[in-house]
Amino acid sequence: MSGMNPTKSSKGTVSLLLALAVSILIGLYPHIRYNGHLSGGGDAGRFAVWIASMQSQMTILTSGGTYGNGYGYQALVVLSNHITGLDLGVFQTYLGTLLIVWTVFVAWLFYREITQSNLATGLAMFILLAQPELLFALLRGTHEKFSRGLMFLCLYLLVRSILARRQLRLFVSFLLAFYLAGYALISFNNLLAISFIAALALALALSLFIRQLNRARPDNNSATRRRLLYAVLILLVLAFIFTFYAYPPARKGIVIAESATDRLALLFLDVEEATENPYQTISTSWISLPVYLLVSIANWLLLAISFMLWSAQSHSWWRCHTWPDEPRDLLLWSLYGSFGFLGALSIAVDVSGAMSARNIQHRVFPSFAMIAAPVVANWVVRRQEFRPVARRLVYGMLVAGIALLSLVALAKSSNEPLLSNKWSFYSPNEFKAVDWTLTTNPNAPTWISYDERLRAAIHNCCPWEVEETLLDAWRPEPGTRNYLMSNVIRARAKRSNLSLPIEGDSLRVYDNGSAEIYRLRPRTPFQK
Repeated sequence: MSGMNPTKSSKGTVSLLLALAVSILIGLYPHIRYNGHLSGGGDAGRFAVWIASMQSQMTILTSGGTYGNGYGYQALVVLSNHITGLDLGVFQTYLGTLLIVWTVFVAWLFYREITQSNLATGLAMFILLAQPELLFALLRGTHEKFSRGLMFLCLYLLVRSILARRQLRLFVSFLLAFYLAGYALISFNNLLAISFIAALALALALSLFIRQLNRARPDNNSATRRRLLYAVLILLVLAFIFTFYAYPPARKGIVIAESATDRLALLFLDVEEATENPYQTISTSWISLPVYLLVSIANWLLLAISFMLWSAQSHSWWRCHTWPDEPRDLLLWSLYGSFGFLGALSIAVDVSGAMSARNIQHRVFPSFAMIAAPVVANWVVRRQEFRPVARRLVYGMLVAGIALLSLVALAKSSNEPLLSNKWSFYSPNEFKAVDWTLTTNPNAPTWISYDERLRAAIHNCCPWEVEETLLDAWRPEPGTRNYLMSNVIRARAKRSNLSLPIEGDSLRVYDNGSAEIYRLRPRTPFQK
């Protein structure tokens, strides 16, 4: 960022502040939309239990269960709660979503460095904030709201270390910071980190391919390739030590994988076990296929436009034999190719059925979007053929279009109830009914919802209290005789065309106006 005049610097500050303001509004939106009654999702509920166990036992290897892919996020939340004195539920449900600000800040640093343009940086930021898959990851109560920011930080420090190689003190500083950020990413999620390392390795391979095509010209990127090589090797060593020695739970999922293909995909495609096929749930999670395509339109537009621009740029360089000499251009081009290849490979593995856990594309696409955004922004800003009036018109249309896409992305990332069949909110009276049945029937299981909606909300609210309780969900277990019925559950059943699990003659033993507890009538002398 050195060498920029004060006017450009002030414009960059304005773009950063605007992006931070938009990110705060995005973080607040789900709470405003659901009046503060946000369940957080199943993964967030599980993280709440793991964090509570770590907080109560003060160790990363707890008897109450651990997250198999890292301890970084749990440790961060425990430290934050210790410093602020905030309740775990408050942090997970409310303050945690505002960590999106951290990701936006480091994304701005990377985009500013890789594009060297305030306008391109601002445009890339808003393209990024219009991606529903990334917003969904950032708004959940999981490690991704911080680990995605660590990925951006690693990329920023990588670029800075390459450019500062002739300034020893700066180079050493950026080098140490890069490996510290890399290890932090590994500790938050080793699979995401190894997928990131694989992308760096592929970027190195692409840069070597370019060098072979450009052998007649002086080699101006040898330092960039050496830096990528050392980064890949050292980060792989750190990831290997963490996964197989430093954090024993991290190797469990890889060891028990069903096949060698599963193990390789677990390591390099950032996949975790999925209980359902994401391609099949498109028809059940949204009210219609056209609605799904509408709320996902930002993904498809970014994918199509960025691929066309990247392909056209590659073809132009190939035809004219003018491959990039500038490290920033080479890195952006090669990183796009590497993350795009991983995304395509993940879809191929998913469709082939070669893996038992088919949720890879949901995890790889946010990483791809992080690199695709500056590719599109760079191309738009570098268009010089527009006249000033036309340029203003084009930028105005872009702003309006991205704003509209951001609203659509929010609808998808927050599971907007008007469009989604998988809801992520609860009513206070549902909590009251669950509290009553847990107090009255502490040893009897109670069915509470068709999915993890209420169980996740309860875990986020009070993980200590529910560790030993019997909360039944999805398809009721044969021994379950108590059932929660509420206005939300009935509406969800009607929307999804599901039948209520209670019998017509069931006994209503609790009613608070909008939530009831029903008990099945005894059919044998041994039932109560």
